[in-house]
Amino acid sequence: MELRLLPKIRKIPKNPPKTFVLQAFELEDKLAGSFEEKEAESLDLIKNHLKEFKKCFVASSHGKDSVVMVHLIIRACKELKIPMIEVWLNHTLNIYSEELDYWKLFNKKYEIEDQFRVFYPPKDEKGKNQTVWTIADKVGHLPNFRATYNKVTRKHGHTPECCDILKKASINKELKEIPKDARYDCHFVGTRAQESQIRRLGVLQRCRTYLTKYRKPYPIRTVTPLSFWKATDILEYFHRYKLPVNPAYAIHNQERLGCSSCPAHLGWVKRLAIDPTTVGYGMLKQNLAILQRTEPIRFDAAIRDLVKFLTSPEVKQIPPDRIWKLYGLVHKATHQEELVV
Repeated sequence: MELRLLPKIRKIPKNPPKTFVLQAFELEDKLAGSFEEKEAESLDLIKNHLKEFKKCFVASSHGKDSVVMVHLIIRACKELKIPMIEVWLNHTLNIYSEELDYWKLFNKKYEIEDQFRVFYPPKDEKGKNQTVWTIADKVGHLPNFRATYNKVTRKHGHTPECCDILKKASINKELKEIPKDARYDCHFVGTRAQESQIRRLGVLQRCRTYLTKYRKPYPIRTVTPLSFWKATDILEYFHRYKLPVNPAYAIHNQERLGCSSCPAHLGWVKRLAIDPTTVGYGMLKQNLAILQRTEPIRFDAAIRDLVKFLTSPEVKQIPPDRIWKLYGLVHKATHQEELVV
């Protein structure tokens, strides 16, 4: 059985890059494909893996991409006449309040309440669940994907400490404690190549199904059926199958969800600033306060990004009272006043 679906006709160069399984032009062809082609191919890929592997689960955040991934798997299980696989979700305790109600609504609508498992962050020395804020205090800086210096380990790193602790630790603990003969051997992830350069390179190097032990306690098959999907394909799927949309997107004026205060990605200042509710402003102020105490250079860069946003036409997206509060943050930073949360 062919689990990795590649184009039938492949024009491979005589000296192809050794690190690439899929060529760049092939990925572009797949991204440019029709919605119908992507849907059918993804569904087929899922069913092939469900037939081949004995114990699978799907990792979900219940954001737009994840919901499409879960719905495709629900359909695949019904077509194969097998029980729905487990749906695992990491609750980082750093989400918008509307998301909790949406989880319940979606799970009930598609009858996966019994398969839905929530993993909470590990507890600290005081017996309390760790949060992005407690982690920031412990490591001495606001976690970031770009090169940062960890005062505890005295090493530079690129993976935010909060990702390892809030998103990986609990699930890895679960996987590690499972007896060898009862281990999960395959899991589905709803990532797309279009999302970032790193994910694009991942598809080029490994395509959509691969065995990995990276940040896992033992090797496990990872499948990314949505790798060739564009954002427009995701929206089309929602429209065709009338999937309920997480209200947090509209309420907080966000294009993507995840850890709501996350400062690890480029554009995080604007993402929090455009939130028309008080939630985004509060998280922005909290992040800036930590940066001001721990990383002055990064703090100055964040303030410049905020000024850039406030002087752009996009500032009209938010209420006037919020604009003045944002100007207040800039004023305090300019006059070297301490931001108190």
